[in-house]
Parts: sequence; C-alpha cells; structure tokens
Amino acid sequence: MTAVTGIRRLVYLFLALAALIVAANLTTLRMLALVDDEPVLIYAAMFDFMLAIPFLYWFIVLRRQGRSIAGVMALPLLGAAGVWLIVPSEHRSIVWNAAWPVEIVIVAAELAFVAYELRVVYRLIRGYRVARREETDTIEAWRIALRTGTVGGKLAAIVHHDLSMVYYLLFSWRKGREKAVNGTELSFTYHKNTNQVLYAAILSKIIVFEGVFVHLLVAQWSHAAAWVLTIADLWLLALIWADCRASVLQPLVLREDRLRVRYGLRIQADIPLHSIAGATEAREFNPEPQEMKHAAGPVLGTPNVRIELNREVTADGLLFLPKQVTCLYLAVDEPGAFVKELNERRILSGKSALNS
Repeated sequence: MTAVTGIRRLVYLFLALAALIVAANLTTLRMLALVDDEPVLIYAAMFDFMLAIPFLYWFIVLRRQGRSIAGVMALPLLGAAGVWLIVPSEHRSIVWNAAWPVEIVIVAAELAFVAYELRVVYRLIRGYRVARREETDTIEAWRIALRTGTVGGKLAAIVHHDLSMVYYLLFSWRKGREKAVNGTELSFTYHKNTNQVLYAAILSKIIVFEGVFVHLLVAQWSHAAAWVLTIADLWLLALIWADCRASVLQPLVLREDRLRVRYGLRIQADIPLHSIAGATEAREFNPEPQEMKHAAGPVLGTPNVRIELNREVTADGLLFLPKQVTCLYLAVDEPGAFVKELNERRILSGKSALNS
C-alpha cells in the first residue's frame, strides 16, 4: 500500500511539473510576437515538449519503478504534435521542419534498442541450451539462463516467474515428478497432506463466483473496468493452478551439501547445509507478522516445519522477487522424516567441513 501511494505521489508531481511547462510555453507562444526568421521560442517549446517532459516522466515515475528510458521513446512524437497545435497556424511549418530530423534520431535509437533486445533474447536461448545439457528440468534450465544471463535483477525474477507459470499451466501435464539424480538425494513432497488441490479448488470456486458478480456490478459503470477486473481474476486462477502443478512436480530435494527448496511458485531457494542452524517440527507454527519480515513461508496452508538459519540467505518469494531471510516455514507431508534427515545431514556437513 505504501509503495502504491509513493508511485501515486510521483505521478502527481510529474503532472504538476508538466502542467507548469505547458502553461509557460502556451503563454509565451501566444503573448509574445514571433519573428519568422528567428523562431527561437518555437524551438524552445519543441525542446520542452519533445525532450524535457518525456525525460521528466521517465526520471520521476518510470525510473522509480525500475523501467528503462525506452518506455518514453514514443512520447516525442506526441510532444511535436502538441507544439503543432498550440503555435499559430502560420508558424506550423517550422514545427514540422524541425520535428522530423528529431524523429529520425528517435527511430534510430528505437531500432538500436530492438537490436539490443534481440541480442539479449539470443544470449538467453544460448544460455538455456548450455544449461539444458546438465539440467534435466526445463524450468530449472531457464532459471540458470536468466539468473546468469544479461537480464539479471528483478526483471529476471519476474520473467522466470511468468515462464514457470505458463509452463506448469500448459506444458507440464505429460511430465512426471522430478526424480533423484543419484542415491544420495532425498525428496520430500508437500502437496498431499497439506490439501494443496483442495485449497486450489475452494479458492477457484470463490474467485469464479466473486468474479462474475463483480463483473456484472462494475459493468453498470464501466465495461472496460469490469473486463480489467475479470482478466485479473483469470490471471489469479492461472497462478493458483500453475502453483498447484509445480507443487506436484517439484518436491523439496535434500542433497549432500544443500537443501533445494522449490515450493510451488511461492518459495524458491538453494540453502547450503552449513547455513542451517537447525530444523524443528510441530503440529503447526504460527509466526508473528514481525518475524515474517525476515522469513519466508507458504501463503496457503499451516507450516509444520521451521528451519532456522545462522546467516541471511536469498529466497525468492512472490513473483520470485529476492528476499533476505533468516528463517523458513514450510508445510511438509512428512515433517518428522524431513526434519530428522535434514538435521543429520547438517551435522555431517559440519563435521566434514571441520575435518577438511
């Protein structure tokens, strides 16, 4: 809520500054005499409308959202149209003669940006093919390619989440559950006793009935808003069932040196065993909201396993955005066996590190 309020304030700030710039240029162009052979004021207005206002929009609003300046590449053309509308008719030819060379430069910049995007896509595909040679799981291979490629950061996390969502929802139904690579790996499920499918079915029923009612109600005022809300409901339904499918296909994997957490589309982490201080089980854990600021846990279901860490590690949560955590809460089908094996391997890993 705070982030939304902050963005809204930035939008208001940009609109206020843009209104001042437009008002100043409109007053100047209308009240001062223009000389044909010295159209300085028109050029100044074109600079403000085509460059200054788009740049302010990126600097104040888009930059805070982590978006590229390429998002304002189309605005200079609208700025030139705005200047063309406010100048006297006898001076509009000046706007056209000055605007088209600027547009050529902008189009060239856009083509360069598209070429850069194609290069990024090529490198991602190449990285995926390299990762696929060692990683049998499709989504894990994409995860490696995205996290080690040129995208990086929050953008890579969101792209990875969307790819995972589409894959598990549409292309994973012939795929069996992930199997251990070697005899030292153990896998633990978390979708059976935790009623993953039941939760998904109940939520889907609620969303469908609520979505139909809200669509009919909002459509009385705005059809566009009603369809926006309906699309949001459909996206949420897709996310729920993609998460459900991912939970079936990707169990928790305990290896000799690390715990690999692939908890549906809710939690993703690779935790070295030497970073684990201990694991405990209970019928249910109810962590306080303050504790969850530095912890990761399931959105649905009651956790029955708590994993304490001795240092901060990175875990991917909602939309696979990274978060530094010192504790994990999980709902596991066999909490006793999982905690016992995890603690034993953690102790063995610590002894091996001391001996080496």
